[in-house]
Amino acid sequence: AHIQCTESFYKSSVMNELKSSPSATPQDQRKMRGILDRFEKQAIEEEHMLDMSDEDLLQHAQARQQGQEQGQKQTEQMQHQSGTETATKRKLTPKERDELIDKVIQEENDAPKVDADMDPADREVMEHLLEQEYQEFVNRFAGVDLEQESFESIWARLSSEERREFQEKFMISGGRLDDEDMDDDAAEQSGQTGAHDADDEEEELEARKLLEQMEETLKRGGEKPGRDSTDPMLADLDAEDLRAIRDAEISELISIWRPWWEVEAEEAEQLKKVVVSKVTDDQEVQRLDAATFVTEPSCMSTSTNNIPREAQLSSTASETVLEEYVLDEEAMLRPHYSLIRSMEDIEEEKRQLEATTVTPMVREPHPSLIYHVCALLFAYAATSRVLNGDLKEEPEQSLAYIFDLCPFFAPPPPPATVQESASSARASQVPDIEDFETTLAVLQRSSLDSKLWKGDTLRLDMLSLLLRDLILILARPSRCVRAVRELKDVFTKCLKDQGRASQDVSVLGASIQPSQRKRTRLFSKSVLHRLSMKLEFYESFILSDEWILKSDRLDRARTEVVMVGIRVRQEMIGWNQELENVSRVHAEGAARTGTGAASDGNASANIMDASGQLSSPSVKKVLIEELP
Repeated sequence: AHIQCTESFYKSSVMNELKSSPSATPQDQRKMRGILDRFEKQAIEEEHMLDMSDEDLLQHAQARQQGQEQGQKQTEQMQHQSGTETATKRKLTPKERDELIDKVIQEENDAPKVDADMDPADREVMEHLLEQEYQEFVNRFAGVDLEQESFESIWARLSSEERREFQEKFMISGGRLDDEDMDDDAAEQSGQTGAHDADDEEEELEARKLLEQMEETLKRGGEKPGRDSTDPMLADLDAEDLRAIRDAEISELISIWRPWWEVEAEEAEQLKKVVVSKVTDDQEVQRLDAATFVTEPSCMSTSTNNIPREAQLSSTASETVLEEYVLDEEAMLRPHYSLIRSMEDIEEEKRQLEATTVTPMVREPHPSLIYHVCALLFAYAATSRVLNGDLKEEPEQSLAYIFDLCPFFAPPPPPATVQESASSARASQVPDIEDFETTLAVLQRSSLDSKLWKGDTLRLDMLSLLLRDLILILARPSRCVRAVRELKDVFTKCLKDQGRASQDVSVLGASIQPSQRKRTRLFSKSVLHRLSMKLEFYESFILSDEWILKSDRLDRARTEVVMVGIRVRQEMIGWNQELENVSRVHAEGAARTGTGAASDGNASANIMDASGQLSSPSVKKVLIEELP
């Protein structure tokens, strides 16, 4: 009798809701009628169960459980055939997630109002039903470790209503999956989405297989894949190509290191800001610009009113207007004292020094010493650029790069015989250098054999960048001292590593490989200690009042570097213009002769391609090789 009362209460409440909201959608009305049907079926079953014996109740429960299991299997088969499960599996969009959260919060806020209006007896019955439902759910998942259990196993334990509710809330695919909304159109759409997902899975498997084959090729040490290789993408790739692909992928994940001297120069306003139009469709040019300049999109830093009208009009979809920091050469040509003091104070101090000058008690350093320091700073800047600013990660390798670039600072190689010792001693004698032009010639000759460029020559654009770095370091004696002290830290770490290596050599003895013995001998403790003392001498020379701080040696060297940098840029522009002239001559000749020989036409086309990249101001930059 109590069940009949509660059932009539629920039925009457649902009917009242249907009558009070005639504007409800057919979908909502269908849901409410489904609830009424479920209540009526449950009431009829419960009335029959009151008249059943214990055996009949047990048989009824077993049959009901078997029916639920069969319904679950049929639902799984239908979902597997139609691809519904694949189609509904996707993440919620931010908008859908916010709507779901708002709906849950609204339901929680409305729950106390509904409970307050409910009769105490009805509330007790409702709580009893919820407790039974909760206990049944707990019994189904008793002894199940949710962290270790698979998704399929957990999904199989859910009832059909729980699966549908989960799909509606968390597995949305274009619309809500209602009780009776899985029509033929939805099934067709789900099948199409499932086909697209299958294609994505196939592409992912192919990419994963390709990466595995690349890894196997690298492990084999450079062997090319056999001719019977089924993958055409790997047919013409060797280990070097695959390593280059891997390095390119890694380079996108590593942030570009910005030199500290550029940061100081920007703060000291030694870099001036200009507005330029740059091409942004080439990743290599973007990375070069990021390492070379401090670039800022104009829309982020300043308004478009500060950009010239010509620059705005010339900007296209493949270009962007940027603000770049370039070297202020006029400031670099002034004495370093003028960067922090007025010229009147400098002239007054010079007059006082000339009046009170005393003959120095020590011998004046050789004029080439300042250029030796410049060469060392040049090698330091180049190594820092290539190693992304991390010189102490592998100190021996960093010192090897510096020794290759700077012959003034490199230790002599260990001779095998007395004759080789005499010849190497004569070859290691550094000629007297009295200008930076000669210094740069020595550096360029050393760069041909340097491992820093990986067998390539020092490009003109890279040379221009390194000269700019050298100018910024030479702008302040404090920057020169900082660079030298960072090199001293590299030597200190290398000496510590060599100390541990020497202990290993003494312990292992004859088991050391010959190549390891040669490496240990080349970077022995005595050689590194002697070069470290040479760095101490360079530091004291830079900090000396008489030879650097109160003289114009550093200013003259920096001025020479500025002039050389201007000449290098002019050479780059000259090569561009010369290639333009050559391409124009070939184009005119091809136009006069019509369809000439195939070889001549191909050569002219190739030159036109090269000149097109070099001459057009709106086309990406080209790295020009330096000719011997």
